[in-house]
Amino acid sequence: MALRTTAIRLAIAKEPSMRFIELGLAERLSSDLEKIGFIEPTEIQEKTIPAILAGRDIMASAETGSGKTAAYALPIINGMRSGSKPLPRALILVPTRELAVQVNDEIIRFANKCGVRTATIYGGVSMFHQIRTLKKGVDVIVATPGRLNDHIEQGNVDLSRVQTLVLDEADRMLDMGFTPQVRRIVDMVKGQHQTVMFSATINKAVEKQGEEFLTDPVNIYVNTGRVEPASIDQRIHLVNEEGKTPLLIELLSKPDEVHNTVLVFTKTRHRASKICKKLNSENIRAGEIHSDISQNKREATLRKFRSGDITVLVATDVAARGLDVPAISLVINFDLPLGAADYVHRIGRTGRAGRSGIALSFVSNDQRYLIREIEKVTGRSLDPNSPFGKIREESKNAKKPKSEAKTKETTGHQSRKQSFDSRGHQSRPEHHSVNRNKAKTAKPMHHAQQARKLAEDAGLQLADRTERANRTERTNRSDRTDRSERSDPKRTALVSSDFDGDSQDLAVWHEMASKIIG
Repeated sequence: MALRTTAIRLAIAKEPSMRFIELGLAERLSSDLEKIGFIEPTEIQEKTIPAILAGRDIMASAETGSGKTAAYALPIINGMRSGSKPLPRALILVPTRELAVQVNDEIIRFANKCGVRTATIYGGVSMFHQIRTLKKGVDVIVATPGRLNDHIEQGNVDLSRVQTLVLDEADRMLDMGFTPQVRRIVDMVKGQHQTVMFSATINKAVEKQGEEFLTDPVNIYVNTGRVEPASIDQRIHLVNEEGKTPLLIELLSKPDEVHNTVLVFTKTRHRASKICKKLNSENIRAGEIHSDISQNKREATLRKFRSGDITVLVATDVAARGLDVPAISLVINFDLPLGAADYVHRIGRTGRAGRSGIALSFVSNDQRYLIREIEKVTGRSLDPNSPFGKIREESKNAKKPKSEAKTKETTGHQSRKQSFDSRGHQSRPEHHSVNRNKAKTAKPMHHAQQARKLAEDAGLQLADRTERANRTERTNRSDRTDRSERSDPKRTALVSSDFDGDSQDLAVWHEMASKIIG
C-alpha cells in the first residue's frame, strides 16, 4: 500500500503545474514556446504574465536567472500583428548594450513565427544602421537610455504609439545615473500605456522611482528571502593580493576540477587585460570583455565563449548584467565588488535555469567588511572555505601593508591606527578612506588638491582618470544626451549619457565627488 501511494505521488509530481496557454497567451504562441522547450512557466512568469496581459503596471523582483525576460517579453509579443510600416508599440529600456543584445535575441527567439520586428539601440556603434532600421518600422525597441535620447532629439523615432514601457534592471539604471534620461523618455511616451519595472534587487531608491513612473502597480516579489539562486554554492578564498593570480592559475589548471565555462570578474579594465594575457601565456584559453574593447570584438569574444573556443572570460561589471550563457559552471570574483547588489548580479551568471554553479571570491584581509555586507543581503553566512581544497590563508611571511608597518614603527600614531583597524567589518580599506583625525588638523585644501589627495588614497591617478574621461567624451560624443549636466564642472567627468564603462570605476568617482562637493 505504501509503495502504491509513493508511485501515485511521483506521478503527480511529474505533471506540469501549469502551461503557458493557461496564463492567457495565444494558442499559437504557446505552441511555438513548447516547440523550443518552454513547457512550464517559472514562478515569476506565472505571477507576472497575467497581470501584464491585463494592462496593469508592475513592480517585480525575482532572483537572477528566474526567467524575467520572458515574463515581460511574452505578453508584449502576444497578439502583435505587424503592419506595412509599424510604429513602436513596446519600448524596453536596459542599462547596458550587452543586456540590450541579449533581450533582443530572446524576443526574436520567442517571436520566431509572429512577424514581430525589433530594433536594438545602444551606444558605441554607428547610428546609421539604427536609423535605417527605425525608418523601416519596428514593433519593439530595446534600447539604452543615452542612445535612445540621441535618436529622439534627432527626430528618428516616434514613441507616441508605445503601449508597454519596460524598465529592466531598474536598480542598475538608477545606480548608473540614468534617471534623468529615463524621465525624458517617459515624457515622450504620451499615449495611454502600462509601465513594467523589473529588477533583481529592489531597495528604497527603486521603490521611490516606482512611485514616480508607476500607477497603482501590482507588486510581485519572488523568493525575496534570498536574492541569489539557491543552486549557487558560494565560497570564499582568503588570499593576499600578491597571491591572487597564482591561485587563479592553479585553480584553472587542476585536472580534477574541469570547468568548461568560467567567468572571472575584476575591478578594472587594466587588470582584466593583464589577467587575460597571463592566463593565455599559461595555455589557458581566455578572452576579455570590458569597456575598452570595441563592440564588434566583444560580440566575437562572447561567440567564442559560448561555442567553447575559449573557456575563461575575464570581465568587468560591464558584462554582469548582460551576459547570458546558461552553462557557466564557475564564477570567480578576482576582486570583490564594492556593493552587495553587484555581488548578487555577478554570481547570478552561474546556477541559471535550475543548474548548479559555484561562485568563488578571492578575499584579502582588508576586504572582510565587504563579506559582512554581502551576508546581510544574501541572508547566508559565507565561511572561508573552498570546493577546490585547502584554504589559502594569508601567509604569515607575506609582505605586510605599509600602513601596518608604519603603525609599529611610529608609536606616536599607534593608538590611532589600531583604533582604525579594530573597527572590523565596519571599517573601510585605508586606500578608500581619509584619516579623519588627520583631516581635523590639516590645513584647508583647494578642491583640486582635495581631489588629488582622494585619488591617491583610492589608488588612482587623477590625471589619468581625467584624460580617460576626456577621451571617452570625445569618442562617444554622439552618445551624450544629458546636456544640462555638461555645464556643471563638478560633474563633467562623472556623468555620461550612456555610461558603458566599469561600474567599479563609477562607484569610486561618485564616492570622490560626494566628498568634494558635499
